[in-house]
Amino acid sequence: MREYTSEDLKLFDEIKNGRTFGPEDEMPEIYRKNLLNLLWMQADSEYAGGLGYMPWIAKAPNAHERVLVAQIVKDEMRHAHVIYRILDELGEKTHDHMLAHEFDWRIPDDLANIGFSRAKKDKRVNIFYYPITYWEDFCLFNFLMDRAAGHQLEDTLNSSYTPWKNAIGTICKEEHMHLAHGDKTVKAMAEDPEKRAFLQERLNLWWPRVMNVFGKSSGATNDIYLRLGLKTRTNAQVREAFVNEIKEKCDSWGLVIPEYNEAAQPLEYTLN
Repeated sequence: MREYTSEDLKLFDEIKNGRTFGPEDEMPEIYRKNLLNLLWMQADSEYAGGLGYMPWIAKAPNAHERVLVAQIVKDEMRHAHVIYRILDELGEKTHDHMLAHEFDWRIPDDLANIGFSRAKKDKRVNIFYYPITYWEDFCLFNFLMDRAAGHQLEDTLNSSYTPWKNAIGTICKEEHMHLAHGDKTVKAMAEDPEKRAFLQERLNLWWPRVMNVFGKSSGATNDIYLRLGLKTRTNAQVREAFVNEIKEKCDSWGLVIPEYNEAAQPLEYTLN
């Protein structure tokens, strides 16, 4: 466990008692560093997610679904823009960052599992390195990842950084629309005898990937986020809430949640 200075402990107490920050405030380095890490992670994930969804505007199975995918892409791009603007207010150079990375890059191996490892230098959550190969993947992404993101973003509704807190409400509402699309389409496929087996196969593939986005159950970084008021629950608590919600739905639809072993996840990934 990391050892904190007396200044750190004083800051933690002040935040616990209601202290907040805005872009004009002088921030302790420990606060600024961890805030920037979380903001970059969300912004890059929203942007990479939108680019990953984009091909499905043309590939979705019918005109109605294509309109919905287009709306989801628009939402993700708007979310990225909102968070990048918050970063710009903090003096970060988001435009240069966006030009420096290939956000549409994906792992070429559809069946890979990179665990918790990083495959590129941008800040996206690593589930956005995986390709969305089938329509079932797109729907499962809405069902699983948008729900996972929703659980994580709920903590930001109480963030000690006020611009982030103020921006997140609308983002959460739009993410709920995305997961509602996932619920509807996954339920329909699960109840179709001709589609259930392949859907289950893809669920088995995506399950460890989405479970890994919550991070490891314990660790110094998670503790710092909590103490700084940038999160309100541990990784394990958020993961548990997510799993309980998914299991209830899958049980009623005849889908089986795969076993997940955090300790067995790969720690390194090397491109062939």
